[in-house]
Amino acid sequence: MKKGILFSFLSGLVFFAFAVRAEVTIAVIAPKASALAKAGSELFDGARFAAQEINEAGGVNGEKVDLLTIDDRCDDRLAVSTAEMLTLLKSKKIGLVVGPYCANRFEDISNIYEKAKIFQIVPTTEAYHAGSEDKRGRLLLLGTKAQMSGDFFQFYNNNFAGLKVGFVYDNEPENGFGEVAKALSDEFLRFGKSNLLKFYVFDKADGMKDLVKSMKKDGVGIAFVLGKRGQVGDFIRQARKKEENMIIFTSRKMLEDGVAKEFKENSGALYVLDRPRLKDSLMFTDSLVDLRLHGVEPEGLFAYGYLSVKLWGDLVQKVKSFSYDKLSKVANSEEMQEKWGEFLMHSGSINAAKYIIEMYKDDGFKQVY
Repeated sequence: MKKGILFSFLSGLVFFAFAVRAEVTIAVIAPKASALAKAGSELFDGARFAAQEINEAGGVNGEKVDLLTIDDRCDDRLAVSTAEMLTLLKSKKIGLVVGPYCANRFEDISNIYEKAKIFQIVPTTEAYHAGSEDKRGRLLLLGTKAQMSGDFFQFYNNNFAGLKVGFVYDNEPENGFGEVAKALSDEFLRFGKSNLLKFYVFDKADGMKDLVKSMKKDGVGIAFVLGKRGQVGDFIRQARKKEENMIIFTSRKMLEDGVAKEFKENSGALYVLDRPRLKDSLMFTDSLVDLRLHGVEPEGLFAYGYLSVKLWGDLVQKVKSFSYDKLSKVANSEEMQEKWGEFLMHSGSINAAKYIIEMYKDDGFKQVY
């Protein structure tokens, strides 16, 4: 009798051990507060939904996916300590790091993950210089801001060739706008148009009024402006007063509420550049249908977080392993590049998705590129 009870008890333990699957953890690193909280929330939601889909389909490589969201507060020390903490964490098996979103110590953090052999996918980042160094176990999706230089030039060259461009930017090193300036300079130089580009720095200007006056004196017809929202807003308002026909480009996220509405009919033009909207890609069609069937409309950076986790899941299924070395090897294979190539950084490839350019017209923005 006792033997029978013991056998039944042990059988139950064996069954329980097989029924409860282990979990692999995906760490998503993005801001949860400050002005970047919305971007972080969209990335978290996208990654969370992808993990849910994977688990509903039975997991990946026989294991459920657990999501760990971390706020590094866009702080240098906290960003590095977060990476170090994840490499030492014993209570969870970290299979993937999604992020970080902020620019803080970007390459230093990637070095930590590379040394610890933790696979990293950067969905999109504030780090303008992202991708300047190759990492075996790191994939970069679209959207680094230096990428906007090439797309701006293409649009400019097709529509405004011959007009002089003034690039106005905040030169604080942590902003990384200098990287954008360099990329823009390279584009104009490559096409023999360096004489049509001039640079202006916010902190070297005596004031917005004098800055606009100087640009007018230099014959600038197009202003490409990157800086803090307040700086950009003040520049646009001053430019409208002093140089009504000036064409202005800026980043959508840098445009203050209400500034666009100050533009009048037939007085200059306002354009904004925005990250590629992955949901508009033909390759994203099936995923978009599935999301909408669940009542989800992937706005903002949701698609970036979602695709980061789905891409990793596809890699794991391909190699049937969470091994860093195996994932790194297959990530660069022709098969994976063919399937996911449109979503990856291409260093200028014409196959890569492009920044969106929208023009303000009739009380709203209309996509023109």
